[in-house]
Amino acid sequence: MRSTLNYFYDKLAGIYSRNEIQSICFLVMQSICNCTKASLYAAEAVQLTDEQQKRLDSLMERLQNKEPIQYIIGSCQFFDIHLNVNRSVLIPRPETEELVEWILKDNLNKEGSLFDICTGSGCIAITIKKYKPTFIVSALDLSEEAIATAQGNAEKNGCEIRFITDDILAPQKLSDEKYDIIVSNPPYVKEEEKTYMDDNVLNFEPHMALFVPDENPLLFYEAIGRFGLSHLNTGGKLYFEINEALGQETVALLEKQGYQEVTLKKDIFGKDRMVRALL
Repeated sequence: MRSTLNYFYDKLAGIYSRNEIQSICFLVMQSICNCTKASLYAAEAVQLTDEQQKRLDSLMERLQNKEPIQYIIGSCQFFDIHLNVNRSVLIPRPETEELVEWILKDNLNKEGSLFDICTGSGCIAITIKKYKPTFIVSALDLSEEAIATAQGNAEKNGCEIRFITDDILAPQKLSDEKYDIIVSNPPYVKEEEKTYMDDNVLNFEPHMALFVPDENPLLFYEAIGRFGLSHLNTGGKLYFEINEALGQETVALLEKQGYQEVTLKKDIFGKDRMVRALL
């Protein structure tokens, strides 16, 4: 396996860090050889068939073009579940895992219903349903392609979730149904922030799920907060993943809308990343 790692280090040097390259190497080889990470660790050398070598060469070209490994192999892991991903959905981030963990711990012994807005791959809704199987879970996204991906992921993980294709900024299909929890990881990156973003995000991940206008960066939070006022049960909770630079502004918005006990929470990197508000 050492020679295979050295091959990846040589081909991807200057594009990814050595730690990232090692992770990519194992993901690629697991996909190509249809084997476990443990078996690769145990192997002194990896012998590929001609067909496997052709596939590796093709994947390496895409990696050198900075295409995310998750899109290349078509899947990723979130918590301990496997999700299919493609260019219609964002690749789930560790920060979103923290948001889900917060919701699960916060509602450990509670039953109820949850609505995931801007669901993308379905990672939040599916994980909540997996760990809280008695919860009634619904999920919404504007993108029909994203909803199809999320539905496939729900079926793959044995989760019964109601999916809705609609625009939360101008909803047409939503009923008067109320929920105990509303959660969203909506678009929150300002257009001006593109300058600081990596090519593997800018060139491959869906901009519709990422960016908001510089002059109105909280438009999704305002719309979802307003929606929550009439669609959360009394004592219901609203959870957001947020732009690290707009934590105080997001808190002020929700307090102005009438939410109580608005809490700003940092992620493992010490950045303002999550908000919880009570109705």
